[in-house]
Amino acid sequence: MTHIETSRVNEMIGINIGKVQQAAQRLNTTMELEELESQISELEKTTSELKESLMALPYRRVLA
Repeated sequence: MTHIETSRVNEMIGINIGKVQQAAQRLNTTMELEELESQISELEKTTSELKESLMALPYRRVLA
């Protein structure tokens, strides 16, 4: 992977981490059930996007 490709993958990972953090911060205990379900769905979507970004890395360490 070239330096430019690595930089782009790192940038996408950083963006996706930020999205996950923002989605998680919107969760609170006073939400109505429908709003909570919507926010959890958004969190699941952003987590999935982060996983896809991580899978783009050519060399991943497998954590036990």
